[in-house]
Amino acid sequence: LLNEQDNIIKSWDLYGKTALVIGKDRKNQYNDVTLVDINLNDCTYATLIDVEHAVLNYSNGCWYIEDLYSKNGINIQKKMENKKYKLSPAEPYKLEKGDTIYLGLTKLQVD
Repeated sequence: LLNEQDNIIKSWDLYGKTALVIGKDRKNQYNDVTLVDINLNDCTYATLIDVEHAVLNYSNGCWYIEDLYSKNGINIQKKMENKKYKLSPAEPYKLEKGDTIYLGLTKLQVD
């Protein structure tokens, strides 16, 4: 997770994982189970993030991100480019080291 100055303020270990839901954690009312793996509930722009905004999937040695029909969408900025690419919902996009993921105005960097 990056702040406005692009400094890392939070990180998540993906080692050994194959799928992670990104969104805002809202405990399940029945059994107090966490509904997301990457919780952005405390981010500055959390109001622009859906409860289940996106999913990361690991397949064939690569990570992919998929928009779960979020209200504010997902944009990707490649490491060496100034241009952002808007993702289409339900279409996996292959991530590369150094990519920046924008969920609304919240920035996550792939390292």
